[in-house]
Amino acid sequence: LIFLMLAGCARQQKTIQDSSGPLTIEARVGEAIHRQIIQTMTVYQEQELNQYVQSIGEKLAAHADRKDLVYRFIVLEDDRIYSIHSPGGYVYITTGFFKFLKSEIELAGILAHEVSMLQYKDPRLSKFKKAFELLLQTGAQVGPAFGTIGALSVLGLVLVGHFALSEKAMADRIKEADQKTLQYLVESNYDPQGFLDPLYRMNDPKSEYRAYLYDYLESHPMTPRRLEELNLAFEKLPLENKQFKVYREAYLTKTEIVRNVQSRK
Repeated sequence: LIFLMLAGCARQQKTIQDSSGPLTIEARVGEAIHRQIIQTMTVYQEQELNQYVQSIGEKLAAHADRKDLVYRFIVLEDDRIYSIHSPGGYVYITTGFFKFLKSEIELAGILAHEVSMLQYKDPRLSKFKKAFELLLQTGAQVGPAFGTIGALSVLGLVLVGHFALSEKAMADRIKEADQKTLQYLVESNYDPQGFLDPLYRMNDPKSEYRAYLYDYLESHPMTPRRLEELNLAFEKLPLENKQFKVYREAYLTKTEIVRNVQSRK
C-alpha cells in the first residue's frame, strides 16, 4: 500500500484535474488516505451523531485560517479514545472518545485541535525518495498508534512536508496549534476550558480510561511543558465579560447511543 500510494503521488503533477476541478497534491493524498481508512475501519452510521459532530466541526472551521480546505468530520466505530487529522481537511474521531468526554465544549476542544493542526501548509512537496526515507524514520516514532489510521496518517503528513522538521520545530507546531485551538473555541463561543479539562484528565494515572487513551497519548504527547504553555496562553485570552454555555445536556442526549454501548473485549 505504501509503495503504491507513494509511487502514484510521485507521478502526479502539483495540481491534478478531475471532474470536480483541480485538486492539489495535498487534497489527492487526503482522499487516498480517506479511502483506505474507510475500507479498513468501520464508519459509524447513525445519522444524528454524525450530523452533530459535523455541525460542531463546521462551526469551528469557520474561524480557521485556511479557507482552501473542505473540512470533513468522520466518526469511526472503535472503543479506543482517539482522534486524528489527515491532509486535505479530514478529521476523524472514535466512538470511544464520547465515553470519555463530558460535554459539548470538550468535544469542540478535541475537534478544534485537529482543525488547528491542519492549518500548516508547506508549499514544498517531498520527492518520492525523500518522502519514503522520512516515512521510515518517522514510522518508528509514531509506532502502532491506531494501526492503519496511524500508518496512513504518517504517510500523508510525510508527503505534505509535516515531518521534514526538527523535534523542536514539531514542538513549536504543536504549541501553535494549541494556541489556535483556544482562539477558535473563543471565536466559536465555546469555553476554552473545554480543551484543558480533558487533557488534565488524560494525565491522571488512575483514570479508568487509561488503557483506551494509550494511542492518543502516544501521538498527542501531554508533556508538563505543553500543559504549562497552554495555561499561559489561556490566561492571555480576552475572556472579560464572556459567558459560555457548557451544552452538557445536548451532548449527553446526542451521544447517548454510543456512550451506553458496552466495550468490546
